[in-house]
Amino acid sequence: MIKDRDFIVFSDDWGRHPFSCMHIMKRFLPQNRILWVNTVGMRLPKLSFYDLYRSIEKMGSWFGRSTSREELPANLTVISPVTIPFNNHSSVRRFNRLSVIRAVRKEMIRLRIKEPLFLTTLPTANDYVGAFNEVVDVYYCVDEYSKWPGALKEMLERMESDLIRKVDLIVATSEELQRANRSESCPTYLLTHGVDTEHFNKAKNLVPHPLFDTLKKPVIGYFGLIDGHVDLGLLEFLMKEKPEWSFIFIGPVKVDIDNLKRHKNANFFPPVSYLDLPKYLAGLDVCILPYKVNELTRYSNPLKLKECLAAGKPVVSTALPEVMKLKEAVRVALGKEEFLVQVSDALTRPFNRTCAEKVLQGEDWSIKAEKMSGYIEEAIKRKVISQGRLPLGLREELKGAR
Repeated sequence: MIKDRDFIVFSDDWGRHPFSCMHIMKRFLPQNRILWVNTVGMRLPKLSFYDLYRSIEKMGSWFGRSTSREELPANLTVISPVTIPFNNHSSVRRFNRLSVIRAVRKEMIRLRIKEPLFLTTLPTANDYVGAFNEVVDVYYCVDEYSKWPGALKEMLERMESDLIRKVDLIVATSEELQRANRSESCPTYLLTHGVDTEHFNKAKNLVPHPLFDTLKKPVIGYFGLIDGHVDLGLLEFLMKEKPEWSFIFIGPVKVDIDNLKRHKNANFFPPVSYLDLPKYLAGLDVCILPYKVNELTRYSNPLKLKECLAAGKPVVSTALPEVMKLKEAVRVALGKEEFLVQVSDALTRPFNRTCAEKVLQGEDWSIKAEKMSGYIEEAIKRKVISQGRLPLGLREELKGAR
């Protein structure tokens, strides 16, 4: 595992929800320092409760109020530079660039960071590549953000194209992303999402959360963000066809779900902490991944898929490309009727835990972090060889020997 390095990371806000970059970097933290930068989003805000809440949350972070649901681990520093969510305007983009670079450089001086490794999951971080005397630049490509509803499509496509030309390494979480983000100047590796096996295995032996005491069995569940990725029509069909089933949804909602709420068997709950998730998974009879299959989702690699399998729960999903790779352990449905049949079948037949465990071999986040570490160390060596640039530590050793 890579060690004794300083990282500057541009990604989703630390601690707001569990995501792949956070899982990877947590494995780096014991032996490396990380300066994590929370920055502006990639779509224009709307007049909605969700966006209003996020704006208040973001402004609070500017003044030092942490939005993290957990205490920061050792070796991690998180900053939230002042940024404005209208990056499509050149004057705003210039302001954001100056604000972010100034804030990061100030923190680098305080932490005595001289030659960091730069890693980003965000195309918008293109504006900061090369600003911090970094050793290598890494693009950890986790989604096709330009396809998201409300995204600044043309701007994001240009920024991502520029970013791909600048970086020294690209790591993609799905084959579709790997194909779409190849570079002529550096390798693009595939590193699919992992799973915290030990954490989710707990669900097999836990007593379900008390809220399940009030729900009629069987319980069909989904946890995560409900947004444009989710097929609301499919969910309404399932609820109509099976009024005797309970459907539980845990997570934030960004779309209109009034039609779903009309059904008595629909139960919506706010997000729960990552630490408590196994208690909720323990109460589910079947986990569902009801995503639309379209241009928006074909790049996706659902993080929760392996988490459900590790929890020992049968999973029924729509036919996303990355899900199809694991179809020996997942029930894949084409269309609403088949989805209903697959859920019904999952309720009546024993779940093949042996098959699920086989699929999850080598998928733990610790193993994924080791692979990412290897890719980064290779990139450092390539750059040293191509530029004849000695790493800082070795240069200081040579100076001391004179």
